[in-house]
Amino acid sequence: MLLVDVLEEYLDEAEFRWLQWERALEAPDFTLVETAEREERLLAYLEGLEDTDALDTVVRPAFDSEDAPRISAAAHALLGLGEVDEVLVLLRGAEATARAAILRALEVSEAPGLGARLLELLKLEDAALLAGVLEALAFRQEAPAEVLARFFTHDEARARVAALRGAPSLLEETVRRHLPALLDSAHPGIRAAAIEAGLTSGVRMAWEACRKEVRAAPGAHAREAMVLLALGGDEAETSLLVDLLESAELRAHALWALGFSGRVAAMESCVKHLAVPEVARLAGEALSAMTGLRLEGAFALPPGETPEGAPVPPAEQESLDADLTPRPEDDSPWPDVAAVKDWWAQNHARFVKGTRYLQGQPFSGPVLVEALESSPMRRRHVLARELTIRTRGQHRIPTRSFTHRQREALARAQATHLRAAPLASTLR
Repeated sequence: MLLVDVLEEYLDEAEFRWLQWERALEAPDFTLVETAEREERLLAYLEGLEDTDALDTVVRPAFDSEDAPRISAAAHALLGLGEVDEVLVLLRGAEATARAAILRALEVSEAPGLGARLLELLKLEDAALLAGVLEALAFRQEAPAEVLARFFTHDEARARVAALRGAPSLLEETVRRHLPALLDSAHPGIRAAAIEAGLTSGVRMAWEACRKEVRAAPGAHAREAMVLLALGGDEAETSLLVDLLESAELRAHALWALGFSGRVAAMESCVKHLAVPEVARLAGEALSAMTGLRLEGAFALPPGETPEGAPVPPAEQESLDADLTPRPEDDSPWPDVAAVKDWWAQNHARFVKGTRYLQGQPFSGPVLVEALESSPMRRRHVLARELTIRTRGQHRIPTRSFTHRQREALARAQATHLRAAPLASTLR
């Protein structure tokens, strides 16, 4: 029998490691290899909690906590011990924060038969719970197409979004009967999910809706449409995104999107914005992703050094109304503007207008898969979506799952062939 203090230490460490792992999945300065190393330590402590002696001593009491990572770790341990029924009962009775934490454990758990048990919960009338369960099933890629189709017209917006995101490809009947209304929804999340589902299904009206979303007085709600336009567009769509840089409100969103366009005009715009402190790190990150230039050594400011006019870090802001939530780009390096501009002056000629680049190479299927192996974690979520779209839903990389599942999906995608042309030329 393990001592209680040892089990408590396991749970404390599991809570801490879970939080660190979640942050790594969204980080601009972690790779898949580095995330796997952090994850290995998390899994070791989670395994240590999968002991019957831990159930009543530390695991079950953890659900009284208000800390989401602690609840996720405890739920994962319960699932690992085969206590699926207990976890589902806890899920149904949990408040919003605890429910989200339990659902996160359900997303990544490998407990046998879990998908079938979650499907049973879709019969419940609790709309919020139903939407969360549907999101978990979509994440796990265990929701049958006919089940997802039932939720395309559901009253709960989250359920519609989850169903659209979980659909590998839309049936022709769905495209004909439901997609136009979904693309025209008043809910921006539904519109974004419908656009992506439509593109994955090869439907031209989804591309037109994407262009419309960006052109028609876009706001922050159009961020996802900007990204999809960058992934699938040509020089004209890139110019449309470059024009959005004139808006201070949209500048950060537009730079994020432009980093996935891979076009020379996007690179030039990023170089221009390196000296704008509010978006300098985003511009540097985007330029790096397109050109392959690593912002380190001579091309980045020394750690702790910031440029003149740099925004005050969230944690140091004195305003009571300030948003203190750290942003992923806050961990990105500050580019050395002079050094990067000098590099661009020497290297810009090798990037040809009319060609799309990723990590300094002309875009192709193998280059995309390689980028999914080596890119910073937070960029991989978008790259995985592009792989799904361009393979018509055949390949989905679960970029927020444990890394061994990600690698299994990447291995299956290695030999895939995809068209690298702008999406508009591939749609029906």
